[in-house]
Amino acid sequence: MLVEAEPGRRKRDLLLAIVRRHIATGMPVGSKAVAGQLPEPLSSATVRKIMGDLEAEGFLTQPHISAGRVPTDRAYRFYVNGVSTPGRLARATEAYIEQALGRSAAGPEELLVQTCHLLSEVSRNVGLVLGPALEEKLLEHIKFVKLPEQRVLAVIVSKPDLIENKIICREEEVSQEELDGAANYLNAGFRGWSLRTVRLEIVKRLEKDWTLYDSVLRNVARLFTWGALAVEEPGPLFVDGTTQILDRPEFEDVRKIKELLVAFEEKARVVAILTACLESARSGIGILIGRENPDARMHSCAFIVAPFRYRRRAMGAVGVVGPIRMEYERAITTVEYVANLCSRLLSSN
Repeated sequence: MLVEAEPGRRKRDLLLAIVRRHIATGMPVGSKAVAGQLPEPLSSATVRKIMGDLEAEGFLTQPHISAGRVPTDRAYRFYVNGVSTPGRLARATEAYIEQALGRSAAGPEELLVQTCHLLSEVSRNVGLVLGPALEEKLLEHIKFVKLPEQRVLAVIVSKPDLIENKIICREEEVSQEELDGAANYLNAGFRGWSLRTVRLEIVKRLEKDWTLYDSVLRNVARLFTWGALAVEEPGPLFVDGTTQILDRPEFEDVRKIKELLVAFEEKARVVAILTACLESARSGIGILIGRENPDARMHSCAFIVAPFRYRRRAMGAVGVVGPIRMEYERAITTVEYVANLCSRLLSSN
C-alpha cells in the first residue's frame, strides 16, 4: 500500500503532481497535463499505466471514462503526511497578522474574535476558534453574590483575564456571609489552579472525612453541587468566513451547502470535530480530511487545527475548514503561525 510502504519513485512523483495540479485547477487531471511536470520524463502511455495502478489502489478516481483522474481523500492524506511541509508566510502577511492581532490587546475575547477573522482572511477558508472551556481556566478571583428567588451570582475571574458571570440556583438557604467565606477560601487557597483541579481537590478533601471540615468548606461543596464551577460546557466557539467556500466548485450543490451551514450552527458537533482533530495532531497540528471526519455532513471538507496556549497550558484551538481541494501548505502555515502568535499575546498578560 502506498501510504504504509514507500512506493516506487515514479508512482510517488506522479501522485504528488496530480494532487498539486488538481489543487490548482479543480479539474480532473489527464496524463498529458502531468507528464511534463515529472522529474523523470515519461511517455503519456507510461503515465496512464501508473495512473491506472494508483486508481486500483484507491488513490485516484475517474469521474467519467473519458475524463482524467481526481485525487481521493487517501491521496490527500498521503500528500499532507509525507510531502506537504509548511514553510513560512510572506513577511508582509506575517506583519499584517501581527499588526491586526496587536490591536486586539483590549481583551482576550476581542483577540479570539479577530484571530478567527484573520484565519479566514489569510487562508481563504472558514476560520474557527474554540475559546477556553470553564474547566480549563485558571482561577484568579471568585465572588459570590446572593440574589433573590433562590439564586446566586458567581463572578469568576480567570487567566488570561477572562470574566464569566454564572447564575446558579441554590437548593437551600445560604447567607451572604457564608458566600463570602466560601469565596475567600477559594481565593486564598486555589489562585492559579484550573477550575477542574479546584473541584477535584475539594472533593478529595471532603472524601477523607466530612466531619473534620468546618462549615466554610461544606459551603464550598454545596456551591459546587449547585453548579458554581460546572465543567460540562465547552468554551465559546467563533466562526468567520462561511461565505469563503460558497464560490468553490465543490459546493455548487445547494443542498450540500445548506447541510454544511446547518452543521456550523451546531456548536457541539463543531467542538467534537475540533477535539477529534486535536487528538489526531502531530507536532501540534491536527488535520482531518474528508471521510476521516466524524460528521458525515463534513465529508467534503478538510479541517486544520492547532491548540493555543496560556503559558504552555493548552486553553483552546484555532483552525480553518475548507474543501478537500485546499491549499494545504498555506492553510497549515497560517494556522501554525496564528496559534503561536495568539499564545504569545495571551501569555504576555
